[in-house]
Order: sequence, then C-alpha cells, then structure tokens
Amino acid sequence: MLALSFGSVLAGCANQGAQATASQACVHVERGLAAEHKAAKTSLAQAARLDTEALDQMRAALPLAAVAANEDTTWQPLEATLSESNRVPLRYLLSALAAQCAGSGKNG
Repeated sequence: MLALSFGSVLAGCANQGAQATASQACVHVERGLAAEHKAAKTSLAQAARLDTEALDQMRAALPLAAVAANEDTTWQPLEATLSESNRVPLRYLLSALAAQCAGSGKNG
C-alpha cells in the first residue's frame, strides 16, 4: 500500500513538471504564432523576418516539448507537431500548435 501511494505521489510530481515544461514550450509557440499573424499583415521584407522569428520560436519550443512528452505522454502530440516544422511549412502547423497549447497554463 505504501509503495502504491509513493508511486502516485511521484507520478503527480512528474505530471506537474511536464506541465511546467510544456507551458514553457507553449510560451515559445505563442510567440511564434504572434509573429506569423503579424507577418500576414505587413510588407514582404518584414514578413520574411517575422517568418524566420516564428520558426526560431517553434524550434526553441521543440526540446522543451520533448522533455514534457518524455515525462507525460499527453504532450507527445505537441512534440510531434513541432518536430514537423523541419519538413512542413509552418503555416500548415499553426492551427494544430494553437490547439495543442490552448489552456496549457502558460505564463507569458
């Protein structure tokens, strides 16, 4: 019984750690989403810079999402979507990333 209780406590701590790390990843995702939204409303030169900034933010989020996914499998979709940013144009990933980070408990 004690071992079962101890295991539950450890799992709870791991989930809190994963949540905090995922929230950090989602801060980067939100910054990237904001840059992409600005890029859609600006000049070509400015849009190119904002597109690069957005991609940089998504790539900064990836290792954090990987750590969170390793601790709590509910974050694996976020990690998988972020990992696609190396192969898929970011504009195709934006809605999935926004949904995966919605309600993540992030602190700007």
